[in-house]
Amino acid sequence: MCVRPTAVVTASGGMMGAAIAVALAGAGYDLVLNDRRDGTLPPVEERVRELGADATSVLTDVSTREGAHAVVGAALERWGTVDVLVNVAGGLKGPLHNPILEITDEQWARTFAVNVDSAFRCMQAALPTMIERRRGKIVNIASTNWAGSAMHAHYAASKAALVSLTRSVANQVGVHDVNVNVIAPGGTQTSAADLPGFPTAEQWKTANPLGRPNLPDDIAEAVLFLVSDAARNITGQILNVAGGLNPSL
Repeated sequence: MCVRPTAVVTASGGMMGAAIAVALAGAGYDLVLNDRRDGTLPPVEERVRELGADATSVLTDVSTREGAHAVVGAALERWGTVDVLVNVAGGLKGPLHNPILEITDEQWARTFAVNVDSAFRCMQAALPTMIERRRGKIVNIASTNWAGSAMHAHYAASKAALVSLTRSVANQVGVHDVNVNVIAPGGTQTSAADLPGFPTAEQWKTANPLGRPNLPDDIAEAVLFLVSDAARNITGQILNVAGGLNPSL
């Protein structure tokens, strides 16, 4: 009997998370799907099952300790292990263009909760079984804005914290054969494309060297590489998927 590997993908009800979940299902993984918004997961679970994968969905907020442990616990209860964790949950609270003097305490706190706390708590929940089995891949989704953005300092700061967290954890758990990396997407055609100020199709022609935004599948393909055996000796690294934007990062 062939035992399929298992993956947990947070925020898999969104466009990017769904693309990652479907790509992993196509690569042979069984999935725990997660979102905090009701009604987003059933169509993703259906697509995953159509690819022959087993799947279960957990509707919860993974920025809370209870939510993170519920999502990882669903994989442990169903399959006994977590081979891959992809922390997609995140977002920008407030307008896309939000000067530092206009960022509210609530926007600051919630942005850090969804972008940093969720990854921190899910890693805490998943790492014990990965360390015990000496096998595991973690991919955190940051942003090229981690290097600093004039548009939204709270979002940039939270993604910088996520990059630093990734590197720190990678240094700690590498001895246990667990790989931890971070993907930094540039502008990606997800729900963020609906925000005022997001580049138009014409503006993308000069927004980066390749002249186009990411599609969710571009991020999914990067995840597939980082969780594959081809990336077995890569950890603590940032993979920019940004059409050539910020080549110095």
